[in-house]
Amino acid sequence: MGDVTLPPSVMNEAISMIEVFEIKKFEQFLKAGDVCKYWGFVNSGLVRIFYFKKGKDVTEFIVPEGTAFTSIESFFTRQPSHLIVEALEPTVIYALSKDNVDNLCDKYHEIEVTYRKIMEYSLIMSQHRADSLQFETAEEKYERLLEKIPKVLLRVPSLYIASYLGITPETLSRVRAKQGKPHHSKQEEG
Repeated sequence: MGDVTLPPSVMNEAISMIEVFEIKKFEQFLKAGDVCKYWGFVNSGLVRIFYFKKGKDVTEFIVPEGTAFTSIESFFTRQPSHLIVEALEPTVIYALSKDNVDNLCDKYHEIEVTYRKIMEYSLIMSQHRADSLQFETAEEKYERLLEKIPKVLLRVPSLYIASYLGITPETLSRVRAKQGKPHHSKQEEG
């Protein structure tokens, strides 16, 4: 993504604006119909971003610790989100409000550059996801996911993984069997 060094005073001001949320397993950080007020960062735990389409639960992203997230359209337009952000395990989220992000960007060029780089990275990742859903086979999608977040997959129920990949749980099971991968996450076994 490219490094931008922030002066300690700028970093301290940004840190002072961070809100900390401790989310219980299956608690929602963002509900459908609410405006997304935060740019979040998963400090520990795991969240799933999903929505409902024709009554069906569709996983859009799986967000492990060390990863930023938001409902981009709602965050920028301040309109209600159709996305839901839910913890899949006890999770700690560090978050900056939209107003604080805007104020920091207006005040500090270094923050604005960092923010732009984060947005560019997010757009590229969204394009990769869209391309994967459109052009890759089930096996290729699963392989790519294994490369990106192998240990995280053990913490996510198969139903959500299949939904994220745009395949049925049965297809996921066949792909895993073919590749000799585990069939169930720890959550499903316990």
